Amino acid sequence: MAKRRSTKTIWVRIIAFGLVIIFLGGYVAQSTLDLLASREQKQEQTTHINVPFKAQGVVNIREGVPEGALLYTGNIEIADTDQKREQGLMLRDSLAFDQGMLFIFPQEQMQSFWMKNTRISLDIIYIDDDGKIVSIARDAKPYDTTPLPSEAPARYVLEIPGGACAEADINPGDHVTWVISQ
Repeated sequence: MAKRRSTKTIWVRIIAFGLVIIFLGGYVAQSTLDLLASREQKQEQTTHINVPFKAQGVVNIREGVPEGALLYTGNIEIADTDQKREQGLMLRDSLAFDQGMLFIFPQEQMQSFWMKNTRISLDIIYIDDDGKIVSIARDAKPYDTTPLPSEAPARYVLEIPGGACAEADINPGDHVTWVISQ
């Protein structure tokens, strides 16, 4: 009987030890997951940047010709260096209807943009040397890496909020002028 009791005691101890191991393993696993989640959340909070809009000029879009009916007017930022053109409107959480960015290139040529790291929908307006809109990529989707090429050579590209071209009835053939502030 003593032998039976000691075997029973050993099994109880083994089972109890196993339960303690399972409990501790679960606790350690949960603590590790919580720690990783908090680090990820902290990193996301510290790396989220929202670049504020800083007006550097004014843009006007007129129907058909430079003297045509005014369709749109807005404040613009200027992207006239490789670094500014590369950054573009990335890292923006919002853009008002009357805000945009004018990209100025050294010469007229076929252009192509994408929406990588761009959080907001945009209308991308391609403009030739004479200020005429040659094509528009409407409602470009945020974060999309699909190339959005111009349909003809362009020297300037104007990005305004997605849907603004439809709302203001802006179309290829319309004319764009701008004044850059000093």
